[in-house]
Formats: sequence, C-alpha cells, structure tokens
Amino acid sequence: MPFSMGDRSPAILGAAASGRFFSLDAQAGRPVAVVALGALDPQAAAGLLERLRAAAPLFQAAGVDLAPLAPASLEFTGRFAADPAARDDLLYVTAGAGVELAHVDGAAAGVLIDRSGRVVDVIALDEATDIAAWLSASAPRVWAEPSQVRASTAPVLMIPNIASPQLCRALIDHFEASPHEAGVMASFKDGGAYAKLDEDKKKRRDTELTAGMPLYGEIMEVLAKRVIPEIKRAFQTDMAFADRVLIARYDDTGGYFKRHRDNAAPHTAFREFAISLNLNTHEYEGGEILFPEYDDHRYNPPAGGAVVFSASLLHEAAPVTRGSRYVLLSFLGSAAAQATLDAWVEGQKAIAS
Repeated sequence: MPFSMGDRSPAILGAAASGRFFSLDAQAGRPVAVVALGALDPQAAAGLLERLRAAAPLFQAAGVDLAPLAPASLEFTGRFAADPAARDDLLYVTAGAGVELAHVDGAAAGVLIDRSGRVVDVIALDEATDIAAWLSASAPRVWAEPSQVRASTAPVLMIPNIASPQLCRALIDHFEASPHEAGVMASFKDGGAYAKLDEDKKKRRDTELTAGMPLYGEIMEVLAKRVIPEIKRAFQTDMAFADRVLIARYDDTGGYFKRHRDNAAPHTAFREFAISLNLNTHEYEGGEILFPEYDDHRYNPPAGGAVVFSASLLHEAAPVTRGSRYVLLSFLGSAAAQATLDAWVEGQKAIAS
C-alpha cells in the first residue's frame, strides 16, 4: 500500500469517462477521501460505489470531497460503461503509484487526505464498515478553523497530523515510566557553557530520548519524512541533523517557559529551527505558544501536530492552568550549522588545552 499515515500521499492523476479531470495537486486546499476500488472485482466495486453515492451528503457535511478510484482496465471500463452516474464520479487513474489498487486485508482502502496532501487515516471499506461512524471519528482531524481576517501573524509553520494518536500516547507513557528532571536552560558565562536551573523563568519536567531508546528511531523517521520536507517546502531550507530530543511535561502547578530565544547562547547558535509537537491537546488548558514580537495570537496545534519556527524568534510557553501538557521538543539544523557547531567545539577544546 503506497500510504502511510502522516506522510504525504503520492501524486494522483485520473479522469472520469465524462472528461472530468482529477489531480491531488489541484485538490490542494480541500480534504478528500480517495477510495481504491481496483483490488475488488468490478461487481463488488459497483456495490461499494453505490454505498459511497448514498453517503455523499455525509461527506459534504463533513467538508470532505470524495474520489472513487479505479484502474483504467478493460475489465473496469467495460463494467461501468453502461452506468450513467459512473461517467462523472468514477475516476480512472492514469498515474498514482498504484493508489487505485490499495487495499486493507483485501478490502478496498478508504484514505482520508488533508488539505495539504497528507494521509490522515486509512480504513478497510467493506460491507461491515459504518461510513458515517468513520467520518464522524476522522473528519475532525482535517477540520480547519473558521476563516479570519488577520492583520499580522508570526512566521511559523503549523503542521497537523504528523504523529498518530498511538505514537502520541506511547510518548506520554514513556515519559511517565522514565526518570525525568526539572528542565534547565542552556546558558553561558565566563567563556563556558552550563545548564542553568531557574524556575522563575522556566518550569517543566523533561526526559531525553537518545539513540537506542524505544521510540527514538520512530521520532527520527517522523522528523525526516514529515517535518524536514515541510521546512524545505515552506522555507526552501535543507535540514541535515536534529539536536537532542526531549519529551516534556508542563503541569498546572505553574508549568511555563517565559520569553526566550532558542539560539541565543554561543553553544546553541547552530540551532536553526525549533519544533514543538503537541501530544495531548484538549486534555489541558493554557500552555499555548506566543510570539510577542509579531502578535498576541496563541498557537496551539491539535494533538499530533507541531509548531515549527526559527530558533531566533522570541517566544514563550504560556502557563498551564489545568491538567498537564505533554510535548515533544527538538531543534533542527543544516549541514552548515553542524559545521559551525563542530568548529565552536574544537575552539573550546583549544582554549581548554
């Protein structure tokens, strides 16, 4: 199956017998549910297509477009040639990495894709599938906030649906099962770097994920496949490495991090982008990220979504007022930034010797 939740869908091109053209690139800006019919025999595909037509009002109410896909084979074109409705609503795929053949244990694959082309959910669509229940559970993950007229906004990148609910929960469980300590700040004094504990400035609990630990490889894959390409897309910048990876908890005992920049110290100047991945949004109150140099908005992506921003931006994490906010944190840099860090480290060694 050429789908993985959180990844970008492969490009899809198709056309209906009426001449209506479909491409995922032209679809950008609206969520879509693509349904792969090619793994079924044409008669079973016809039955599922009828069910999808009956459910069309549900898709419309959820704000999700519907794109049934079939292979451009004689078997399928022959079966649906006499179906007037299929002339416009059944899309024969001409390119799409085999998307039209995708299946889940032999059942047709229903794939929910968000407005930016990322796969949000994959489901087996068989006779027992409750389409209404699927939409009710999944459509909120592609919901967009109402349109607003804004006079300003911070130059940040909001990326939803990059971590599954299962991964978010596993990270929270890992935090609670691991030793964790008061979060410190990277500081520099008298020519030396040190970790500073100052709960007047920052109050949270941290545990570090390192190579070889459970979930570390999965997080590296998320960063490599779902975050770094988005940074390239939005900012035309190539990231080459990740700094340490933390799981943090801000509690309602006053968890916060007051205004700061993530690359202000000499030994953190290599940091180019920061990522803050929410793990349990809606289970707490407060905790939003603010960028006071730009506006008074409070940035708070849904669970599994991240805020990515330049490490040079002044920002703060507002106090958590109820519950506990869990978040995964890291910093990304380019090859040039890594070279800068290496040179600084060598310089410090030279000074010490």
